Amino acid sequence: MPTKDTSTLDRRRVIQLLGAGGAVAVAGCLDDDEEPVDEEVDPDPELTSLDPSPEGEPLSEDDIAGLVAAFDDQPMSEGQHEVEGENRSYTPRHVWKWVSDETLIGLHFDDPNPENATALDYITIGQKGLFTEESQPDDEFSHFHQHTADGWEAGHGGAVGDEGYWLTHIAVDEIEYPFHEEPITPRVDYDFMPTPPESGSEGHDTDWEAPDGGEGDLSADDRDELIELFDDEWTNEDQQEAAGRTPAHVWKFVSEDVLLFLHWDEPNVDDAENLIYFGMGVRGQFTPDDIPASQDDDFTHFHLWEADSWEAGHGGQDPDQHGFWLVHHATRDHEMPWGEVTVGVDREFMPTPPE
Repeated sequence: MPTKDTSTLDRRRVIQLLGAGGAVAVAGCLDDDEEPVDEEVDPDPELTSLDPSPEGEPLSEDDIAGLVAAFDDQPMSEGQHEVEGENRSYTPRHVWKWVSDETLIGLHFDDPNPENATALDYITIGQKGLFTEESQPDDEFSHFHQHTADGWEAGHGGAVGDEGYWLTHIAVDEIEYPFHEEPITPRVDYDFMPTPPESGSEGHDTDWEAPDGGEGDLSADDRDELIELFDDEWTNEDQQEAAGRTPAHVWKFVSEDVLLFLHWDEPNVDDAENLIYFGMGVRGQFTPDDIPASQDDDFTHFHLWEADSWEAGHGGQDPDQHGFWLVHHATRDHEMPWGEVTVGVDREFMPTPPE
């Protein structure tokens, strides 16, 4: 698929993507000769979403098999493909998919052989770079992994200036790993296998080729395959305004309370050319106590499960309302009404702070 520049988005299309809350933000970004977006606010809205949000189901064997097949890129060297499955070899627990020239997304399962997995532990987002402090995008990228090494363990961390990927891991279930003192619940895992770079180390370079040479945007076939796999809906039908789906999003439950989402660059995802966010939602109510792991800087946006429209679902008016708390991790640099977004957790994504 040809590369599409998503560094800027047409304001009209941004409003479609974001809804009323986004319209307010766009109004604040208008040029002097442009008219602001008028928005009428009901001073006494009728509350919706007072019943609990729909529950999801764990991934089935077919779901896992489909995801493993779709995440079919190999950004690590052959020596790190230590697990032999029936269909191909794997880096332990991981499958990968390139989504741009510099970024990839991944799934981290509960079994070294993804074909034998029964659950998903993490979603992963990777950024090409070097093992230096300058190249580390932000704190959520706690782990650096070399693209070429003699084995999987040998790829963790490295020497100053080594080429590889800075990785964010977002836990999607209650899990316990050796680098945790106790089990953790769904969250951005800032403690995932920390590989701190040398303090003050300099250098950043992405102009190198991955072992598979697979860098690039998703193809139309890749997009369609992912859309087919992310086949769940959790909102009421009034919010499914874009060809029977919620605008710009597709969803996949991984448990009763947790879902994943892909956020595209078009309201009708069938027309999308680029993935701009990979994220997670957790069932809860519009109250600070339900923000996952108290990470209010990361889970900035709450969305009601029942509303008169997609726009009306942004945020809530009462702590008794139910929906999902969402964390949006950008998968490429792009521009939104609130400013330039770089690869990483978007901590400015349509904030809906509860009282």
